[in-house]
Amino acid sequence: MNKRFEVHSHTHYSNLRLLDSINRPKDLINRALELGLAGIAITDHECISSHPEINFYGQELSKEHPDFKVALGNEIYLTDTRDMGQRYYHFILIAKNKEGHRALRELSSRAWMNSYWDRGLERVPTLKSDIEEIMKKYPNSLIATTACLGGELSVNTLKLIECEKTGDENGAATAHNNIVNFLLWCKEVFGEGNFYIECAPGASKDQVSVNKRFPAIAKAFDLKMVIGTDAHYLKKEDRYVHKAYLNSKFGEREVDEFYEFCYLQSNEDIIEHLKASDFSEEFVNEMFGNSYEIWNKIENFNLAHAQTIPKVKVEEYAKPKEEDHYFIDKYPILYSMEMSDDKVERYWVNKCLKKLKDLNLQNDTYLSRLEEEADIKRTISEKLGTNMFSYPVTLEHYVNLFWECGSIVGAGRGSSCSGLNHYLLGITQLDPIKWNLPFWRYLNKERVELGDIDLDLCPSKRPRILNEIKKERGQNFLDGIDDLSRKNLGCTLIATFGTEGTRSTILTACRGYRSEDFPDGIDVDTAQYLSSLIPAERGFLWPLSDVVNGNPDKDRKPIKTFINEVNQFPGLLDIMSGIEGLVNKRSSHASGVILFDEDPYEFGTFMRTPKGEVITAYDLHMCEACGMTKYDFLVTEVQDKLAEAIKLLQDYGEIEDDLTLREVYDKYFHPSVLPIEEDRYWKVLQENSVLNIFQFDSDIGGQAAKKIKPTNIMEMADANGLMRLMTAEKGQESPMDKYVRFKNNIDLWYKEMDEYGLTKEEQKVLEPYFKSSHGVPPSQEQLMRMLMDEKICHFTLAEANNARKIVGKKQMSKIPGLRQQVLDQATSPCLGHYVWACGVGPQMGYSFSIIHALAYSFIGFQTMFIATKWDPIYWNTACLIVNSGSLEEDSDFEEDEDGYIVEKKEKSTDYSKIAKALGDIINRGIKVSLVDINKSDYSFQPDIDNNEILFGMKALSNVGGPVIEQIKANRPYAGIVDFMARCPLNKSAMISLIKGGAFDRVDAKEAAAAGVETRLWTMTYYLSKVCDAKKRLTLQNFNGLLQHGLIPEELDFQKRTFNFNKYLKANQKVGKYYVFNAPCEEFYNKYFDLDQLEVINGLTCILQTRWDKMYQDVMGEARTWLQNNQEEMLKKFNTMLFMESWNKYAQGNISAWEMESLCFYYHEHELAHVNKQKYGLTDFFTLPTEPIVDTMFKRNGKEIPIFKTFKIVGTVINKNDNRNSVTLLTTTGVVPVKFTKEYFAMYNRQLSEVQEDGTKKITEKGWFNRGTKVMITGFRRDDTFVAKTYTKTATHQLYKITELNGGDMKLEHERRTQSEESN
Repeated sequence: MNKRFEVHSHTHYSNLRLLDSINRPKDLINRALELGLAGIAITDHECISSHPEINFYGQELSKEHPDFKVALGNEIYLTDTRDMGQRYYHFILIAKNKEGHRALRELSSRAWMNSYWDRGLERVPTLKSDIEEIMKKYPNSLIATTACLGGELSVNTLKLIECEKTGDENGAATAHNNIVNFLLWCKEVFGEGNFYIECAPGASKDQVSVNKRFPAIAKAFDLKMVIGTDAHYLKKEDRYVHKAYLNSKFGEREVDEFYEFCYLQSNEDIIEHLKASDFSEEFVNEMFGNSYEIWNKIENFNLAHAQTIPKVKVEEYAKPKEEDHYFIDKYPILYSMEMSDDKVERYWVNKCLKKLKDLNLQNDTYLSRLEEEADIKRTISEKLGTNMFSYPVTLEHYVNLFWECGSIVGAGRGSSCSGLNHYLLGITQLDPIKWNLPFWRYLNKERVELGDIDLDLCPSKRPRILNEIKKERGQNFLDGIDDLSRKNLGCTLIATFGTEGTRSTILTACRGYRSEDFPDGIDVDTAQYLSSLIPAERGFLWPLSDVVNGNPDKDRKPIKTFINEVNQFPGLLDIMSGIEGLVNKRSSHASGVILFDEDPYEFGTFMRTPKGEVITAYDLHMCEACGMTKYDFLVTEVQDKLAEAIKLLQDYGEIEDDLTLREVYDKYFHPSVLPIEEDRYWKVLQENSVLNIFQFDSDIGGQAAKKIKPTNIMEMADANGLMRLMTAEKGQESPMDKYVRFKNNIDLWYKEMDEYGLTKEEQKVLEPYFKSSHGVPPSQEQLMRMLMDEKICHFTLAEANNARKIVGKKQMSKIPGLRQQVLDQATSPCLGHYVWACGVGPQMGYSFSIIHALAYSFIGFQTMFIATKWDPIYWNTACLIVNSGSLEEDSDFEEDEDGYIVEKKEKSTDYSKIAKALGDIINRGIKVSLVDINKSDYSFQPDIDNNEILFGMKALSNVGGPVIEQIKANRPYAGIVDFMARCPLNKSAMISLIKGGAFDRVDAKEAAAAGVETRLWTMTYYLSKVCDAKKRLTLQNFNGLLQHGLIPEELDFQKRTFNFNKYLKANQKVGKYYVFNAPCEEFYNKYFDLDQLEVINGLTCILQTRWDKMYQDVMGEARTWLQNNQEEMLKKFNTMLFMESWNKYAQGNISAWEMESLCFYYHEHELAHVNKQKYGLTDFFTLPTEPIVDTMFKRNGKEIPIFKTFKIVGTVINKNDNRNSVTLLTTTGVVPVKFTKEYFAMYNRQLSEVQEDGTKKITEKGWFNRGTKVMITGFRRDDTFVAKTYTKTATHQLYKITELNGGDMKLEHERRTQSEESN
């Protein structure tokens, strides 16, 4: 039997637009090897994202299997145009060589950059004209096949067969001509021997029909046929999982019977399945041979390439004319760079030396350090085959651009602050020599790789920054690059590929699950409940394997609750296991971008995110492996807060308004000028009295500041690291508490060393690594330095770095080996044990780099400084603006047709985020005013005179940008009357403005005259004008009067006649008659003249005109009554209309209005008057920060405390599904509340039921939505309320407050249908 090469197969990258395949790339290739294939082509649906991964794997396999080839292909959608509504034909392209792969990259990129939406799907067609153009550019570089049943040949062949059956000669002729034209085009474009007819080994009716026609067609056009299994899953037995995966999301796809055969078939399977097409084994073997012919044409090429660093224009520095022999001898590398022919090297060294001179630091200490850094960069440049100096030089150029675009650039991030050259080039802001930051943490000769430099920018400015870079670099592209690429590819976001994580796996599997009991899948409520049972650590959910089997290496035990629940659905767990980890979506990297030089297609290929952003088609690691270099432009909200606060300070005259942002920053906020020695700034950190101190604004951050009480920047950096370190075992002293204890009495540290048996000399050796942090070293650098010390463990740099990774990631399987190495290499057993227990142990699981911690501590100090040096109202306002998502520029930008930056559609407001931000700021005693219709702007503003923050209108529910602009354009307003006359708005916006107090000031006088609270008066006036009040009542209003019960009993006959007439008009009209059914006849016969009726075709009818006259006669009495009682009825009717509007739009008290519109209470809390004594309520803030032990009991020999419980009430303003917590606004402040995962899931889930028509109706929303009022039982631990009850607790853990009546509450504990839902 001939060798077979598989030409058509799919991996999970085919899922990027529509769920399609469950094949993982390496599994698919391994299966091909297992089946004895000569090779396999990966041809995902218009996606070449898998290519680097499979290409590199193919290179690896070739060492053991030199004759096995992994080919790179693409199943494109081939069309003549990009018209909507057309058929998108499948077509296979396979690269023969490197040039062919470039052709694939360009074609795929062009398809994606021209993508559009049609019939609910994103379409990425490749035009035939594009293929013609590319094939002229790269002739004889691609192999093509006709693909599957979705291909143009198969579609037209099926049409031809159908038309022949029905005798449609014209249709048959059209189909025939389409086939001829298509095949002739393929032969001409791809060239002799590069185009094949593909035959699928399926037995579906349509597949058999086309298969039987293909041999004749192939012969007629002198073409060869090959087999393509179109593998979407590996083995026949995997179809169950694949089918469930497809069921989980509907879309345009082949029918189910097609997929029955879409697995990687063996030769025997293929021969068996093609018997249905009447193919002999000999003919099938011939097709195998044809596929091997393709194998012979495919060259072995490697996509891997050394990383290239993008260039920027630099100032030309001349080589020095005079020789400085001292400099040459002392700093040979620096001198050689001055003399270098590479202008980037000359630029780097001259810029650095000039900056040293400007700073008056041109001494041996700094020059030696710069020499060291240059030497390391030179060495690594040679090993990598690139210019390492280009990286910071390019970044320096763009740092300048960042500032010009209005973004602050953070002091530094990661280990990059250890580079003196980074500091001198203005990329980072810490002097590494002053702060003793080792360059080897960033780069060293043992670590042969490009070092990243991560920068923190303003989130609101990043879109503009990227557009500016894109424009700049696109102008430098080669002449042959098309305009679309030139416009989009200069600066490209890096792709990320989302996978079916644990939670999405569960939801997907439940949607796709089918059984006799669940023919339409498992309902979403149950699926969400199952997914909510998955534990998380440090924000990451456990994988399913850990949930089901446990993971001893990570000290994880199986989750019995989940296992018991999922086992109720036979086969569901198998589906989940088959789905977990599959690629299922594409997005953009949070920070990484690729900057391209003259030719973006040299290494790159591109696609779009669902939002339309152009991204690389490879992920980060594959981009770098293929020769591209990533730059990290991260964003942190603190930069927006600082920038916004500086803007406010300039706007209000507190800082010179003629200075640029960078000039203001350098003058007041640069780390080198910050007053870090002044005690008043450290006091605000110790008291945590400033809002949003960077890195210390979380609960644990605030606790760290209060406990450690930093008095200098290094202690602040220590605190930054210590807050992240955990105790090795429960009950042990935490590193933070130990730090505080030793800080208060350093003798205790020496006592600890004495207890470990350390000599005084050994204690002296440890001092450089322990004493600066009071005997508790929290940083990675301290760990590495102590291990490398010749007098301690004499690790090499590589060994120390490896130890850092093992400890930081808590690699349990490697920890025993590391411990033994420490003990073996320590200069004494006692020293080894102490270093392991007290130097290495505390960092187990997570530790910060001191370089990163120090840079971030300076940013934290900037926040303390700006809030203390100036009136804190500016900083507080800036924080509220950013935290609430109300920043005016907080939206993405896009380019219009002329390349100009324009703002995208206005972002929706995150009211939950606003509520949390307001709650936090009010909790600190910072006053926030109501909306003022004449003063409030788009965002929050400082009101200096009243020392409060003026509410921003964008934060109001139902009020957007256009409404705000309309309001501002017509100011000032005298009151609601004037406003309605000159600024008419929709009802939703008006109601929100009134509830938010926008008219309180302007309507105060009128309201006082009426003796009514202002907001009530305004709402009353507004609703009275828009409630559709009537000026006069006629019979046209009879229905409304009837519905409101205003028709008297004496008009009972008229009421019944009115309803009868209404029924006739709605249901019984036929032509010019009303046709009576039995109830109609019964009513008519009882009260009206039978002689007026007619019988037509056995049906009783009455002329419409005749009935209308009879109806008017009957209703005459009602008309007379209405005339006689006009004034009384008009008043009653309008009152009822008004009350309907009031009940619809204005229910609740003013406090409830404020929570609804403003997300906070300006007036008193809705629960302010609850009878605290009756319900046993406690003020959270009066509780001790540690739980009170009520009693103890023993379990398995261990004493377990029972804590005293308390009850608190409040309004939910925010929830965190990952942390199983809610944020509660109580009458005295904001309280975080923590639940167990199971309990949170039970009350967070939405309940629904299936109606008779099959639709689902929500019966009860989750209890943790914003605005829900609750009573919770539990205890306080630090700044969190832990929801908890015990067996003997005389109350439930959670109640929902459904009604308030004075001091009384109506409480619910059980959820509707809870007993059924919980079983």
